[in-house]
Amino acid sequence: MMKIEQFEINNIIFDLGGVILEIDIKSAFNKFSQMGISSDKGFGKIKNNDLFKAYEIGALSTEEFRNEIRKGSKSAFDTNHFDKIWNSIILNYPAENILILENLKPRYRTFLMSNTNELHYLHYNNILHDKYGYQNLDQLFEKTYYSHTSKMRKPESRFFKLILSENNLEPEKTLFIDDFIENIEAADLLGIKTLHLKDGNKLIDYF
Repeated sequence: MMKIEQFEINNIIFDLGGVILEIDIKSAFNKFSQMGISSDKGFGKIKNNDLFKAYEIGALSTEEFRNEIRKGSKSAFDTNHFDKIWNSIILNYPAENILILENLKPRYRTFLMSNTNELHYLHYNNILHDKYGYQNLDQLFEKTYYSHTSKMRKPESRFFKLILSENNLEPEKTLFIDDFIENIEAADLLGIKTLHLKDGNKLIDYF
């Protein structure tokens, strides 16, 4: 297994969920099924369609997103109940991941690139503040990029190109770390070095 020093890089772009932040999508889906949003109704159907993607690029407000799920699932769910289950996807920041980021920042130019949404953004920043004292993830990176504010999402090549161009990053001197193969493949096509976290591997295995 390669260690970070073997990549000969100056810059690192990190994914968030499944890399820095522990998540559990399956558990949340099960809870949604219990409240009437099952895999054969609204939520399972939107996971891979335009509604979910629209929320991730900020084309829908949070309230519009909830209402679209209400219509699709025909479930008149309580807003707070929905938000609680939606955010239950997010589990925790392992302490070793925060330490890795703290140690890397003086040595490399570090960036965050996340497909995310407003509800999750507020929730995982609150967790970070409560557990580690940081106001938000911006304090752990040179710059952060979120799909819902950037209006684009991985694996779109223009999202990668935005980060490279805005920060004058050379692709061959840049490492991208993600847990989804389609995002890794998109970065590879641009000449960015990649590290695919898979088969239970964690950041600590490489640092």
